[in-house]
Amino acid sequence: MNIIALHGGLDTSRSRSFMEILERAALDGFVLLAEGRVPAVEAVLNVLEDSPNFNCGFGAVLNMDGEVELDASICDGETSRFAAVAAIRDVRRPISVARRLMEETSQVILAGDGALKFARKHGFPKDNCISEEQLDAWRKARESLARGEKPAQNLYTGLAYHGDTVGCVVWDGKGLTAASSTGGCSLKLPGRVGDTPSLGGGVYATKLSAVVCTGIGESFVETLTAKFVDEKIAGGAHPQQAVELALRRLAELKGAEGGILAVDAQGRIGSAFNAGQFPVVVMEEGRVRQGFEPVNLRRALFAH
Repeated sequence: MNIIALHGGLDTSRSRSFMEILERAALDGFVLLAEGRVPAVEAVLNVLEDSPNFNCGFGAVLNMDGEVELDASICDGETSRFAAVAAIRDVRRPISVARRLMEETSQVILAGDGALKFARKHGFPKDNCISEEQLDAWRKARESLARGEKPAQNLYTGLAYHGDTVGCVVWDGKGLTAASSTGGCSLKLPGRVGDTPSLGGGVYATKLSAVVCTGIGESFVETLTAKFVDEKIAGGAHPQQAVELALRRLAELKGAEGGILAVDAQGRIGSAFNAGQFPVVVMEEGRVRQGFEPVNLRRALFAH
């Protein structure tokens, strides 16, 4: 048995058109799963990085200066390998750069110009990552700031609706892998790096679990939320119980919103969030699990 589970980001639309892209991404990953977990998660996230509908690759949010800076990471629990790129520009598929870094070097994180030089050296072309929709949203946000007003855009998506950090977890019956890709938060300071390249913050994988998180990265980094989920699973918790405990802890410590997706070495899934929406697709043996819904804890955690 094998499982590919992925999410489209916090406050991302769950409309059919968005869910279809997530399902296609899962299928692309399943096709490559015979080659390994890492090729599979890369294939999944490449689909989302190429789509303007998600906050990663093409269509990512813009920073305060109107630039796209991307973070991406891969963590393989069976081999204990991890690699990430941070604040990389002009590369549409940063998850592929992270994979290349993991497989061809002993380095674990490259950032900014160093990540860009590595990407160019390994054949990744210069690519525009600014969508017209995000550019228009950035202009409106800057106009609001110039008037002394708070921008109306969603902090996670940069828009009125869709697209935060995306992530994927894979269990192939032999091991576990986690991967995430993101443009960060809208209007971030240039050079800002969130939880996606933070091992144990927003992504984590061991021989017991694979975990990916989405939301305001600083909160996940400061609480090591992904590692907390793994620790709970290691202690005997079901992944669903672990992710719910982690979100409650996140809300108590930071008052933060987030979404978490996890799978354990028994193929059990955990998925919860405490914001507006959190689209998740679970594929088992190449078939989408119908009717899967992550648990929404928003009312329970922020009732007062």
